[in-house]
Amino acid sequence: LLHLLYCLGMLLCLCTSAQGAPKKKQGQQLPAVIIHNAEQFNRHLDDIAANMQERTLCVFKHESLINAHNIAERSVWYDYGNAYKAAIYPQQIAEFTFQYKDNARLLAAHRNPELKNKLSAREQQALRIAQQRIKRLIHPGMTEAQMFRALHDDLINRGTYTREPKGTVCDLLLDARGTCEAYSRTLWLLCRMSGLRCHIVYGNANEPHAWNLVCIDNQWYHTDATWDDPVTQGAPHRHTLSHRYYMLSDAQMRKDHTWNSEHLPAATVRHADFYRKNNLYFTEDAPLWATLATAIEQGHGSLEVYMQHYGSAASLRSRLMEASYKNPALQAITSWQGPAPHSEGAVRFTFENAGKPQTAKLSNLEFSRGIMVETRRLIDSIDTESLHEQWQQISDTAVSWWQQLLQWLAALWAAFLSLF
Repeated sequence: LLHLLYCLGMLLCLCTSAQGAPKKKQGQQLPAVIIHNAEQFNRHLDDIAANMQERTLCVFKHESLINAHNIAERSVWYDYGNAYKAAIYPQQIAEFTFQYKDNARLLAAHRNPELKNKLSAREQQALRIAQQRIKRLIHPGMTEAQMFRALHDDLINRGTYTREPKGTVCDLLLDARGTCEAYSRTLWLLCRMSGLRCHIVYGNANEPHAWNLVCIDNQWYHTDATWDDPVTQGAPHRHTLSHRYYMLSDAQMRKDHTWNSEHLPAATVRHADFYRKNNLYFTEDAPLWATLATAIEQGHGSLEVYMQHYGSAASLRSRLMEASYKNPALQAITSWQGPAPHSEGAVRFTFENAGKPQTAKLSNLEFSRGIMVETRRLIDSIDTESLHEQWQQISDTAVSWWQQLLQWLAALWAAFLSLF
């Protein structure tokens, strides 16, 4: 009987809504809605999250969506909530109770200042910092790609990865330390505050992990800001950010990340798109050496490029030493980090005085050996048959001179003996 009364109440609510109920104001309770597919549920989540509404009633028109687990897997709920509860009633009516993450709470308060009183003192402080960063980094006339690059790079330069239990926006913005959860939440917040569409992706990368999907010029890209922070990869320069996991396709990301892509948009961009757009994608050595030499002459400490022909560390070392004989500026390269065990990928070259040299350092001994190797290579390239003919001519000439010398000495000795 209680369920029947409840269902009648829900239907009455729906009918009232369908007859042109006045448009909701910020902070008001939303009426129950009819959901036909996951996309409609996503839009409904946007509405209720914008108001920090804790509960919502839905009528599902497809039985496959009534299961609470399914609706979560096929929606963008992970962008907003820490947890939720679902009560399923007859007539496919469901009541959801949400607990919002701080990134959703901060975004709602940013868009509607009236909701700031729902934030804790720590959240209000984090919101002020986020708004200050947006004001400093985002300017009129910037492209979406420029906006996202500014947000990504600033986040990494100001944050430090930690395995401590610091998984919130507040942890990263206020304490400058956070887990992958904090990185992904914070980047999501900054993107949404800047008008960029963004999702948080939960999956695995040798362990449970979180990163982002961002939409730039109507194309979706994966970006793992945590793995772009060199402190997590044993990089030689802890404060040198990377773009190895910046604006990648699904195929690139699946090399070492796994996730349920059913409820997320597809990232089908071309291979190494970021490096291509910035003229840092190389299929041959000659233009790579020229770019590195220019960066060195301009005083840069390092440069990250994408090498389609990396090969191996030993192969690159040999080619670099050979190139450095022709272009002395390249002798300033002290180390690099390659994409091993892959045969191609992003490589960061570090230049002299930019930090402590690491693997692949060109020592004086190696450089001397390189000269010997190059000398030997030049000798080996000589036409041996021609060299043999020249040597035979020299040998015959020497023998002839030697015979003449002996004849001259014999004549001199005979003349000397004739005196006696």
